[in-house]
Amino acid sequence: MLSMRPATPADQTGLTAMIQARSDWMKANQLPNWRSWGRHVHELASNCTRRQSEMWVLTEHDNRILGCTTILRTSAPWTWTAAEAADTAYYLNGTVTDPAERHRKLGKLIAEWAVDRAAREGVSRVRRDCSSPVLAAYYQQQNFQLIRKVSPPRGLPSYALERKAERIPELGARVVSGIPVPGPPGSPMTPPARNALSNAVGAARFLSRSLCGTAAVSVSMEAAIGR
Repeated sequence: MLSMRPATPADQTGLTAMIQARSDWMKANQLPNWRSWGRHVHELASNCTRRQSEMWVLTEHDNRILGCTTILRTSAPWTWTAAEAADTAYYLNGTVTDPAERHRKLGKLIAEWAVDRAAREGVSRVRRDCSSPVLAAYYQQQNFQLIRKVSPPRGLPSYALERKAERIPELGARVVSGIPVPGPPGSPMTPPARNALSNAVGAARFLSRSLCGTAAVSVSMEAAIGR
């Protein structure tokens, strides 16, 4: 049985091994940006030690890490409008799966887990953005709707995609989810309170690192996730 649970600092070694395996797979298949990807393996794995980023890991019954994703509570300002950013949403970033398990379609499973979890927590939608048209097409196969393509004067275009949150009952037959139980309205565990904390502190730090290169690596990483 698979389990989706919050990452902990103890997962760093397993995450590093899994992400390195993906990096090696990208190199073997000569996928774009594999060199940059390899340089950031340890940085990406260390997200499990950062309190400001909500990282989750997909594990097997023996606790072997098969995948991971990070949930941000804020939008990329160059892709989403201020009105859209004010809506409740999960922003998936840095989704990676074990290349040896590609036949299990774990990337799709992680996306569906996020959609189901958002619905359980009263979050309205799940969003992703990327710079690859191939990746954007892959997300659309996962029922994400392409909202817009932003083409800056310089640099790569950005594709903004979203999917409405909904319960996926059949998901329970494949994965057990460790979902925090929301507290009373206004408590620290409610989605609005967590959104405010992340928007004010965590997202600023995460996106500042992204502007230094992590986001580009994350995009190339997600371009190679298992089908």
